[in-house]
Formats: sequence, structure tokens, C-alpha cells
Amino acid sequence: MVFLRLAFTNLARHKTRSVLTMLGIAVSAAVLLSILSFNKGFHKGLERELQRTGLHFMVVPSGCPHEVASLVLHGSVIPKFLDLSVLEKVKAADDIEFASPLLVSQLPNPEEGRVDLVYGMEMQKIGLLKPSWEIDGKIPEGENEVLMGSEVASHRGIKPGSTISYPNISRTFTVTGIVKKTGSQDDAFIYIPFVTAQAVFKKPSGATAIGVRVKDPALLTKITDALSEKVPGIQIVTMNQVMNSIANLAASAKALSLSMAFVAIIVSGFGVMNSMLMAVFERTQEIGMMRAIGASRPDIFRIILKEAALLTMTGSLTGLFLSVTGSGLIEAFVRKVMPYVPGGNMVSFDAGIALLSIAFISFIGILSGLYPAWKASRISPIEAIRG
Repeated sequence: MVFLRLAFTNLARHKTRSVLTMLGIAVSAAVLLSILSFNKGFHKGLERELQRTGLHFMVVPSGCPHEVASLVLHGSVIPKFLDLSVLEKVKAADDIEFASPLLVSQLPNPEEGRVDLVYGMEMQKIGLLKPSWEIDGKIPEGENEVLMGSEVASHRGIKPGSTISYPNISRTFTVTGIVKKTGSQDDAFIYIPFVTAQAVFKKPSGATAIGVRVKDPALLTKITDALSEKVPGIQIVTMNQVMNSIANLAASAKALSLSMAFVAIIVSGFGVMNSMLMAVFERTQEIGMMRAIGASRPDIFRIILKEAALLTMTGSLTGLFLSVTGSGLIEAFVRKVMPYVPGGNMVSFDAGIALLSIAFISFIGILSGLYPAWKASRISPIEAIRG
């Protein structure tokens, strides 16, 4: 305890230098903790969004697996279409629980100067396709009835019972229900009956994809292999493949952000070393006097090392506080630089990640204090007192 109090007193003698060094450590700790938390939240969010689809795999036109990932999770429009004759062949396959066509496209709304994202689906199968949805109102029953995602409904001030018009296709739709906020891309769509989507987009025998759920997920590989052989010209993308595709798209951005965090930590480590070396040089005579009155070399070594540890631990804990309080801003920034991010909160406090980050940064800080501590312990009392 005596050495610890002495270390604290020595740091307090140079407040500005100590605070600046501590802030450098705090920033690197906050960045590392936030990135690790975001990466963990990213994978959890991705799994959560895929589970919300209620599907095991999708049948798509050959050659566009990454576009399917966008369809399921990001709302992009796929330029290729499947012939609906494929649907009957999929339904006829063994161990298929259900197969449902999907048609995704964009619908211009010239009166409001906007383009709406439209998702055509079989309304009677919404409970199977989107099992996590909660709907304010009712599921559409007629061809000119639609559901609306919470985001687009809120932006346009639409409630159940409202109508929306599209003069360019001479149709007026009644909004029978609003999909309650999901925190995903589902919030930005207008959902219309599949047959209506076919008529609106002039694809009477076409579909963007076919969503499929199997009776026994353990037989998924066997089912998809058999279906690929039975139906030529299609590609089957499982939900795990979709997740891997999205994760790969984001991997480079995550690797870059982690590299930046580690560089910041190394720089802060050099900052600790520089601060400690300056303190040792300034206190050469003081350390020599301590040696002269009985302090051993290990005693001096421990005092300087404790100063480095105090500086690092204080900075790490400050970084933890900054990461928790600024998680919203950090997440907003990362969402801008990442190619795709699932809905929901990505950065949240995780005790395991926090302890791991603090331990790693503390290790780097203490490692940076070894040389200054060794340097101080080698000071000769006679030479130091002589000046």
C-alpha cells in the first residue's frame, strides 16, 4: 500500500501529462471495446434477422446468391426472375413444409416524389414467412389491400384504414394494417398480395425468389441436393449461406476497424513509456536519495511499474465509461462505414468483452512501463546525488 500511495502521489505531481496519457489510453480502450461489442452484436443481429424470416432456404435464379442476401436482409431489387413453373416442382419435392413465391420491386410515386419499396407475398402465409411480426390492424384479404412497414407508415403519417394512390398504375390501395417496428429492413417496405405485385410489375408468371421451409431441418442438405438435380436453372441459397455472404461482405470493414484499434493501443502504450521515462529523468536525484536511505532496486522498480499500472487501469476504466455512454454515436458511425448492418442495437455492454479489453490494454500498459522501471532501478545513488 505504501508503494501504491507513493505511485499515486508521483502521478499527481504532473497532472497535465498524466491526464493526457490517460486520455490516450481511454480513447484506445473505448475504440477496442466498441468494435468488439459491435462485432458480437453484428453476428447476433444477423442470426436474429434470418430467424425472423421463418425460411430454411430460398430458390433463386442461377448466379445471384449475394443479391439474394440483399433481398432477404437489405431490401435490394433482384434483376432476374424465376418462372412460376418452378414453384410447383418445389412444392412437389419430398419433405417440403411450404413454398411461397416472393416478388420484390420498386414502385414510383410521382405525386409524392418518392419511390416505394414493394414486397409481393402470399398474405395467407405471413404467419409462416414472418413469424415474429406483430400487426396493428389486420392482414390484407383483397387484391387492393396492403400492409405497411412501421418506418414508411410513420414517415407518411399513415394509419390502418388510410389509402395510398399510384396514378401511374391507376390503383388505390387501402392500408389494412401496420407492421409494428421490427428494427430491421422490414420496416421500410410496403407489402402487397403476390398476385397484385404480378399485375403491377407485369410479371404474370414470374417471381423474384421462392421461400421454402422444410419439415425436418436435419434433412436440409439432402433436400436441397435433390432439388438442385431435379430442377435445372435454379440456385438454392440456405439461410446459413446468406449469413456467411453478408458476414464476408462486412469482414474487410471489421478487419480495418480492428487494425485501427490495435494501432491506437500500441500508440497509447508508447505514450505510457514516454511519460514514465520523462518522470524517471526528472526524478533522478529523488530516486537516488531513496536508494541512499535504504530503498532497494526492486522497490524502485515496483514504484515505477505501479505508476504505469495506475495510469493504464485508470485510462482503461475511463475508456469503458466512454464506450458505454457513447455507444449510440459509435454505432451510428460504424453503420455508415459498414456495407450492411442488421437492425437493432449492435453495441451493448458485455462484461466478458469489457474485462478482456481492459486486461489486454492493461497488459500493454504494464509492458510499456517495464523499461522505465528497469531504467529507474539502475540509477546509482551516489551519481544521482552528485547530479
